[in-house]
Amino acid sequence: MGTIELREKWKKSITKVDERFLRMVDALYESYTQNELNYYNDLPETAKKLINQGLEDINEGRVHSHEDVIVEFRKKYNLV
Repeated sequence: MGTIELREKWKKSITKVDERFLRMVDALYESYTQNELNYYNDLPETAKKLINQGLEDINEGRVHSHEDVIVEFRKKYNLV
């Protein structure tokens, strides 16, 4: 069952379930969204440093387009 089918199933079912079930689903949803928002805090310090360095590079304009990288790669390895 795909995402669209699951959404349709739950749209139809939500009016048929009891309060206990709704509270469990709500708690699951809250836990899921909190974990999604706080994923950064769970990363190792090395990963955080690399992400922050990447963001700093972007802000300082130290970036290259995909096309530029491919051109350099082809030159370096004599690819046509």
